[in-house]
Amino acid sequence: MKRLLLALAFISTPLLAEVERPKDMVDKPVQIMLHCFSSFERVVELLGKDYQEVPIMMARMSPTTTMVWFTNKERTTSTLVVTKSYKDSEESCIMWNGSSELGYSFLLNPTPEFPEKVTEPSGEET
Repeated sequence: MKRLLLALAFISTPLLAEVERPKDMVDKPVQIMLHCFSSFERVVELLGKDYQEVPIMMARMSPTTTMVWFTNKERTTSTLVVTKSYKDSEESCIMWNGSSELGYSFLLNPTPEFPEKVTEPSGEET
């Protein structure tokens, strides 16, 4: 699981694989400490009790991998958790956490402006 989580952080994502790799993108391997538990419920329990954090956003990255962001009511702390499901079990790991005295630990863009898909003059989409 830990190798998989590290691989998720450092290999090209499927979206990046669909376009030419930018020349200014560099790979930078780093070591991080993961804090893993045998269930997502245990992480929810721990973050709720110790940090008063609750899950507020989820991203399903594949049929077996989910990323969940937690924050507290004041948004002064936040935690990123990745869960990997297996046939008969799961493992949830705290990937990153942080704090902000100003309440900016977790913010959503209230008015995202998504760019339009660009098409090539030949009619092929990029």
